Amino acid sequence: MADKDYYDLLGVKKSASDAEIKKAYRNLAKKHHPDRNKGNKDAENKFKEISEAYAVLSDKEKRAQYDRLGREAFSPGAGGANPFAGFDFSQFAEQFGGARGRRAGGRRTATSGNFTDIFSDLFGGGGFTGGFEQGPQAAPVMEAEMTIDFRDAVLGATMDLTVNGEHVKVRIPEGVGDASKIRVRRKGEPDLQITVHVRPHPFFERRGDDIHIELPITIPEALRGAEVEVPTIHGPVRARIPAATQGGQTFRLKGKGVKKKGKEAGNGDHYYKVQIVVPREVPAETAEKLEEAYHGLNPRAGLPTSI
Repeated sequence: MADKDYYDLLGVKKSASDAEIKKAYRNLAKKHHPDRNKGNKDAENKFKEISEAYAVLSDKEKRAQYDRLGREAFSPGAGGANPFAGFDFSQFAEQFGGARGRRAGGRRTATSGNFTDIFSDLFGGGGFTGGFEQGPQAAPVMEAEMTIDFRDAVLGATMDLTVNGEHVKVRIPEGVGDASKIRVRRKGEPDLQITVHVRPHPFFERRGDDIHIELPITIPEALRGAEVEVPTIHGPVRARIPAATQGGQTFRLKGKGVKKKGKEAGNGDHYYKVQIVVPREVPAETAEKLEEAYHGLNPRAGLPTSI
């Protein structure tokens, strides 16, 4: 392929960005991969040509040498380093053609570190395994991460994720938890395994499938009881505060929490812990009446005086 230009082989301009070169190679590699063209010598040769082109153009130093001198940059006479030093294309062809090759961890591997790095970069780490295993194999997986809002985690959403310049629609199931993994299957592409990180909420706290909040109420509401509006992840709910409610008391709204996973139907619960808010300024006559209401009551009587 001495007369073939690396840029032409990948179908990109000389000014193409790294992302454009990677995308072009990725598409061509999927099309001409020997595993999809068994017995097709032309596809095998084409795959080797585009892989050689990508190995040079994806390396900044080698690409700069190629742009200055062309393929002569890597000839021994020019003092350049062969980008495929140590790589035996005959072994490469044999492995794709069905020869057993070496196995590592149950997988057959190419003998060049350069190609291992290329496939690892394109297909998400751990090396590309398509066409190298004997017998059944799992689909290649690309690892990714995304951070979502608390609301999207508990109620579900459909979001966009950009992977290697491509936009992927990701369905966030209702009730997904922090550090959960979501698998997105893609036709003709490696599956995505996405680790989800959930931003904490300033008011709602999730504990398992239950939601906990602190609910401020006034002294009169605590004394006489009242009907108040309780915020939940599903919207406000009217609830009754009993008379003589104490600060720190916790009440439950059944089924107003996060959707449960698996076969277990329904939702978790919603708990609200009462906080009694004391006004910063109280008229003297009001304070006197409160003191009368507390006459004879010592709220700290049951506390120990020391450890």
